[in-house]
Parts: sequence; structure tokens; C-alpha cells
Amino acid sequence: MSIDPYLVLVYVHIVLFVYWLGGDLGVYVTSKYVADRKLSMEERFRFMNALMVCDMGPRTALILLGPVGLEMARLVGVIDVSPAIGGIAWLMSFIWLGVNWWMFYNDRHPLTAKLRTYDLYLRYLLISGIAAVAIYSIAQGGPVMTLWMQVKLLVFAVVISLGVYLRTEIAKWIIGFGMVRQGGEAADKGNTIIEEALVRSRRAALVLWFGVALAAFLGKVKPF
Repeated sequence: MSIDPYLVLVYVHIVLFVYWLGGDLGVYVTSKYVADRKLSMEERFRFMNALMVCDMGPRTALILLGPVGLEMARLVGVIDVSPAIGGIAWLMSFIWLGVNWWMFYNDRHPLTAKLRTYDLYLRYLLISGIAAVAIYSIAQGGPVMTLWMQVKLLVFAVVISLGVYLRTEIAKWIIGFGMVRQGGEAADKGNTIIEEALVRSRRAALVLWFGVALAAFLGKVKPF
């Protein structure tokens, strides 16, 4: 009995898709309680911790979908890259994933803040690179050779951009919590910062979900 490598990758792609949307749903639900000023600080921090755990699902899925999608596209011939490029993509993605999980378990380590900055720069580079390849391929017909894949790459770049934006909003929650701890007028301002950031985050999350669903539709239906 032989197993088709492409079908294995399709399965992995589906699993990552499920964990991305499922983890985002957990973030969406728990964020409501993080911003609830009626709850005690201890309860709100417990929900914040739960939110960060849920967020590791989408983070993991995002990092692994890159090499999985690249290998699938290479196997079906919609992108012209060598197996060596695919191998490098896998290696870099596993290193990136390992660093993200290390940061999750070592949040207070002095190195974590610097690694988060590098992680952000890497995401900016990835957004620019994916968008550039997609636009160039639309104009020149390659290295990505089908329109549905070219558009999917553009959608994926937008999705990553929204993820970066959501990280900036979560940073505002942390600032808000610091003000809440001070009490008095600072606490009211801190809660307002958290609530306003929550509204913006939820809107961005809805757009992100639509983008993920659209990317899945393009990859499965291949409408053009």
C-alpha cells in the first residue's frame, strides 16, 4: 500500500485550518471577559491567560501553513520552485515555530522582548514577500502560474497583516491593565482603552475569519 504525499498534505492543511479558526473562536469568546470591568482583576487575568493559550493555535497554524501550502502547490505544478526551496521553507518554519512556543513558555525572560521584535519584522517581511510574488505572478504569469493561487496568496498576505494588527491591539490591553491596577481615574481610562481596543479587535477578527475562509475556498474550488 502506498500513501499519496499530496493527500497527506491536504489532511494536514485541513487540520491546521480547523485549529486556526477554532483557536480564533476561543480568543473571540474569552476577549469579552477580559474587557469586563465588572469582573475582578484576578478573573480578568485568568481569561487573558486563556486567551493567550487559545491564540497559540492560530499562531502555529499560520507558521505551518506556509510550507504545507508551498509543498502542495509544488506537487500539483502551480508554482515553479525546486524541492530545495521547499526544504528551506520547512526548516525555517520549524525554527520560527519553536521560537514562538519558547516565547510562550518564557514570557518574562529578558530575551523574549527582543525575539518578539524580530518575530514582528519577520511577519512584515513575509507579508511583503508573499504580496510581491503574487503581484509579480499576476503580471508575468509565474512563478505562481494560476490565478486562483495568485489571489489566494494576496488574501493570505492580508490575513497575516490583520494578525499583526491584532497584536498591536492586544498590546493596548496590557497598557490598559497597567492603568487599571493604579485605581481611581487611571483605572477608568485603562478600562476604556481595553474596551475600545476590544471593539476594534473584534471587527478585525471578523475580517480575518472571512479572509481565512476565502483562502480555503480558493484553494479547494479553484474558481478561476
